[in-house]
Amino acid sequence: MQAIILAGGRGKRLGGLTDSRSKVMLPLAGKPMLEWLLNELEQTKIKNVTIVHYYAGERILTHFGSGRDFNLNIKYSKQETDRGTVGSLISGLSISENDDRVLILNGDNIVDSKSINSLLKIKGNGLIVSEHKTPHNFGVVELSGNYVKSITEKPDKNQIKSRIVSTGVWLLNKDVFEKIKLDFEEGQTELSTTISKQIKEGLKIETVRTENWHDVDHPWDLSTLNRYLLKRTERNLSKEAEINDFSSIEGDVHIGKGTIIHAGCIIQGPVHIGDDCEIGPLAVITGSTSISSGCRIGPFTRIRSSLIMRDVQIDSNCSIHHSIIGPATSLKSNVQVDASTVDKIVRNTHYHIRRLGLVTGEACMLEQGVICAPGTMLGSQVYVSRRVNLEGEHNTGSKVIGGS
Repeated sequence: MQAIILAGGRGKRLGGLTDSRSKVMLPLAGKPMLEWLLNELEQTKIKNVTIVHYYAGERILTHFGSGRDFNLNIKYSKQETDRGTVGSLISGLSISENDDRVLILNGDNIVDSKSINSLLKIKGNGLIVSEHKTPHNFGVVELSGNYVKSITEKPDKNQIKSRIVSTGVWLLNKDVFEKIKLDFEEGQTELSTTISKQIKEGLKIETVRTENWHDVDHPWDLSTLNRYLLKRTERNLSKEAEINDFSSIEGDVHIGKGTIIHAGCIIQGPVHIGDDCEIGPLAVITGSTSISSGCRIGPFTRIRSSLIMRDVQIDSNCSIHHSIIGPATSLKSNVQVDASTVDKIVRNTHYHIRRLGLVTGEACMLEQGVICAPGTMLGSQVYVSRRVNLEGEHNTGSKVIGGS
């Protein structure tokens, strides 16, 4: 048996964060999202994996290679055009080993190995499902016992019959694929829709429930998943890191090789700090924060519950809370980010986010003294001049001068 991971999408709802990489390669708790999923597969009997890529796929190939480092045999299939989840699946099947059954996963989801192993015990076709507080944003599953009665993709709120949703993790037999291919030839591109059609025709899909499934569609989903993954962080202070004796490192903290922690810093886990970073002096980094490799955090800066991507520079006296800072972004001294409850409307769907600060894309520049309102979102290469009160959303390449 093999697994096919659908990893072709860009993740447009993540804005500038995916300008040069697909969302499956965004770093969470020190690893790309897709790597966390492969780590779960390592703990199952699955050994052969096909990764279907499309947007910015070269990053995937370069990072994972043959899969030797993950005790997996990884093959790759490049999707030539974006033709939905069915197109991705058929691309993966084209280089499969002709197994009688195939495990299908989405690269931008994390599901635990225990749930996958339970699914693999099913003799027929199977699906992992999960209860969700906003089921209308997913494929809502109506059950008859442990079997799928129907799947309704993103129904209206007043049409919801269940809080159980599809995770998109399928175990399917070969005969199901033949009908999927026929539907694809007739223009059907969404996997859940074509499988729903087969269910109406009598196809039996047994379900496995999980409480450990995380889907990423929006920036605030990255924050939620980062917090979840950091709970797995174990205290690991590299012998090749330089940690001043007059700094305080408490709890489950990872500090990578070549990183310098200056005097007077306070770091309280769970926190992940990558390789070749420089922190402080007198910086404070607390709970559920990930700092990727190559970052510089200046003196007296305070960071809490944030995701800081590679090669970010944050100068002195900054205050960053519940934020996502894209790679190669620079925040000059005295940048302040407020975080609180935020309401966002995306494609006519309302999202109530418990706590959100600043979200930036790649290579943004915020000059000295900028104050960011909760829920401020920037594309890539956005420039903000000194002492601006910044709020709202600003597209890639924007310039915000003197409070404009």
